Amino acid sequence: MQFPKTHLNDFISSDYDRTSEIDDYTLFNNVCYKSSQAQVPTEIQIQIRNSDQCQSQEQCLQATRDILDQLNHIIKILKTVKCESETKYRIFNNANRHFFILLKGLQIVDELLSNCKEQESKILLELKQNYLQERSIKALKADDVNIRMLQVPYHYLQTEFLPKMQQQLKLHEQHMFASQSLTDEIKVFGTEILMLNLIMPSAIDTDKNDIMSLSSTHPVWKKLECITTRKSLGDPEQIRQSFDKFVQSVMVGHALVNDCKKTTSKWGKIFSVSLNSMYYFLSRSAAEKGMKDHMSQLKADTAYQAMNFIELPGVKHLINLGLPKISTNIKFYILPVVLPLTIQEANSQIRQGIYDQISNQPIEYVNQEIHRDDKFLFIKNKARIRIRLLYNQHVVEQDNIFSFLKSFFVKQNNTIEDKIIIHIHGGGFISQSSSSHQCYTREWSINLNVPIFSIDYSLAPKYPYPIPLDDCWQAYNWILNYSEKTFGIVPNKIIVTGDSAGGNLATALVGLTIKYKLQIPNGLILNYPAVDIRFQYTPSYLKSINDKILSHTILGICIESYSAHPDSQLGIDPFMSPLLLSYDILKQFPPTRLFCGDQDPLYDQVFRLAQRLQVVQRDVKITTYENLSHGYLNYNTIKGMSEIKQCILDNQDAFFELLN
Repeated sequence: MQFPKTHLNDFISSDYDRTSEIDDYTLFNNVCYKSSQAQVPTEIQIQIRNSDQCQSQEQCLQATRDILDQLNHIIKILKTVKCESETKYRIFNNANRHFFILLKGLQIVDELLSNCKEQESKILLELKQNYLQERSIKALKADDVNIRMLQVPYHYLQTEFLPKMQQQLKLHEQHMFASQSLTDEIKVFGTEILMLNLIMPSAIDTDKNDIMSLSSTHPVWKKLECITTRKSLGDPEQIRQSFDKFVQSVMVGHALVNDCKKTTSKWGKIFSVSLNSMYYFLSRSAAEKGMKDHMSQLKADTAYQAMNFIELPGVKHLINLGLPKISTNIKFYILPVVLPLTIQEANSQIRQGIYDQISNQPIEYVNQEIHRDDKFLFIKNKARIRIRLLYNQHVVEQDNIFSFLKSFFVKQNNTIEDKIIIHIHGGGFISQSSSSHQCYTREWSINLNVPIFSIDYSLAPKYPYPIPLDDCWQAYNWILNYSEKTFGIVPNKIIVTGDSAGGNLATALVGLTIKYKLQIPNGLILNYPAVDIRFQYTPSYLKSINDKILSHTILGICIESYSAHPDSQLGIDPFMSPLLLSYDILKQFPPTRLFCGDQDPLYDQVFRLAQRLQVVQRDVKITTYENLSHGYLNYNTIKGMSEIKQCILDNQDAFFELLN
């Protein structure tokens, strides 16, 4: 029975892009609606009393009222702005609407904290009815409000957002008309206030037993600190300067994509890129302005173009110039090996409560006759799953029509390797490939002298969950069953690794091996993994508002794209957010090593995963890097950050430890 990749799921469209523009304010609501049923497994609960709140209810109430006063002032001014076009009117109207939603949310907090009764007041009920958000506020009384979790958004509002907003309005207070510069700023502020609106209900209602609500002196955090190594890569100012130089190319990419949106002509786009590339590289302020404008009106296709900038032939060629030579760098293309994962089967098992439980059902293998003698394995085929093999020894494909010819030119390696690394690249589920991640995978393969199988899974939103995960699942099964016959590589010891979205897929993949009683990897190494994509509030998410790599708009696009299947259950599916995997599965996890920068929006997720692994007494360690943001492994390029070499070496040491 043959299963071509294009028939894995009944929901595949070549032109699928349901993600709305950010300034339409519908994108994140889709994500939040799907996350509205979010819940954390409760097989094992942390028993705590949170008596160490660093801010009293009275102080929180006063801060709430201070912010309300400022918001009322801003809303009043915005209503007086004169707009000469429908587009500008829509931008200001949307921004004003979301300021008003934030105002209503804070009025609910005000009423909750000032009402001493044990039940909801009439005023509170009316406020909640008028609070038109996909995610409602569930708190009924003052004690239900998580004051500690409100501190971070309050601090951001009081020290950054509101002062910046008032400064912009003050610059235009004499002539309150919608100039282009003011409109551009309001568009950016609009996306930021949108982000705050979406996380505010979750911040208010977060369980006070949540680890991010606990004091740093709590036993849970003391235990986490025992497994955490905090590293500095050098002088903070030097790190900042190095990052600024690197991020210039990221801003240029966004600015160029933003310019290309203004023309539909292919030659017009080429002319625009040719004309403006040098300008943006020379003018940082212009590149940053172009990036902000682009970020404020993202769609999945333009986000893909910007994030995939390093995959452009010219850029890729430039990056390759700085890569070390490696003996084997081949791509091969496989058909499914086992019965594919489908959204229908996932939802059926979720309804039965068995999706993340150990399965007693045997794995059903498919395409076996083809795999035994696959004559098209090395022929490019987009309908198949692509895998890249990196190895610093020459490999001759066994029992293949091409092996006879290659044997004349390549000295065959007779040593059978029994240790491998399986790598799953990042890129927000929507972009990049194994190619753009060779800036560090090649070094790992060369220095460790270990083959690396790097999986090029299908990208969302064209291929939403569970297709990317299924590609990784099929690749894993192929490697177990056919890598020895094809390459002479016996996968006795396996380390699975992934970064960002790849970290999500790598963790879910390990969960699948446990669920279906397959060979469990000997180790899991993750860099800044996105293991929880439910868009539940956590303090480090606030960093995405000003992050130039993983902005809040890109974060929303990536989550919406990956969960684009209308039947996906983002809030409760543990293989979409593997942080939610049951303890029955987590207690069989292999030794796990986690790496992350302390400025990363996903920083909290590393500690959340580590804490859940600690509950079931697994071997887990964390390394954090001071002043580093998201995606640092990909900074190891020409004109990148030389400091990142240390991060690559630290990962390399972890591989060596777990492989040996």
